Amino acid sequence: MKKQLLAGLIATTLSSPLLAVEVSDQLEVFGTLELEYGASRGDSGNDYGTALATGALGATIKPNDKFDITTSWLYEEGLHEVETPLEIDEAMVTWHAMPDEKLDITAGKKYLPFGKFESAMVSDPLTLELGETRMDKVLEASGTNGNIDAGVYAFEGEAEDGYGARVGYSTETARVGVDYLSSLLDSEVPAIGVNGSVNLGRVTLLGEHVTASKSFKAGDLDGAITTDAKPSATHLEADIDLNNDRTVAVAWNKTKNAEEIGLAREYYGAAYRQPIYKDISGAIELVQSKQYTGEKDKTFTAQLSYEF
Repeated sequence: MKKQLLAGLIATTLSSPLLAVEVSDQLEVFGTLELEYGASRGDSGNDYGTALATGALGATIKPNDKFDITTSWLYEEGLHEVETPLEIDEAMVTWHAMPDEKLDITAGKKYLPFGKFESAMVSDPLTLELGETRMDKVLEASGTNGNIDAGVYAFEGEAEDGYGARVGYSTETARVGVDYLSSLLDSEVPAIGVNGSVNLGRVTLLGEHVTASKSFKAGDLDGAITTDAKPSATHLEADIDLNNDRTVAVAWNKTKNAEEIGLAREYYGAAYRQPIYKDISGAIELVQSKQYTGEKDKTFTAQLSYEF
């Protein structure tokens, strides 16, 4: 729940479209700054503060139309502490083996393409907290053919080497996707994810479900698991377009058997976003959460972000 209270992982930001500064035909620079104020009241006590929640800077070098080299740096700060010291977030090389994204081969340090984790909220969906995985050594092959996009990948993990696959089908107004990962949370437990979205005029509906496909055993995750558990997370959201890049989002998240991996049992809330000046935007969010212990808290977050 800590991440929800502090409202921000860079993955949520990087999964959103970023503006890129094209320095030349061979170099693009991109980045994000997020300043946040958070206030929480409830059974867990009262807490408030400000933070540079996210600082990210990256560049993509394009020596020619066949290769891309991308490196990004990340810094994350909570309301009272540094959560992620400045570090290399991703560093990868992509070979465009076939034109028009029909076949791309990527190798390096990157987030695994497991899950969509889309959201217009300030807080991360609980599906992301359960399923997001970054590895230092990843090899991925991906491509598109008409409305279908797919990919397969392998990686070297700290606890377990693994692999995964994904497939999606998209139209102008809808998308559905299925994901498989052999080692959820860098374990020997596989996971499955399904996601979808549909655009109904000014309203976009999003949904995602991530679940372990077999149970963790007592002693797994370096002893964090004390009883057999098969964790899962569900995210449902409706985004309303108010024109002029203004958006209202309403979301509901729920987990099962995820107490020992540090996730909340449930949260629901609403957020409002709008542009302020050029590449600067603002957002406010109100969320109510419930822990497995029964504790309930209300959290207000105000965010000011700059993207380039």
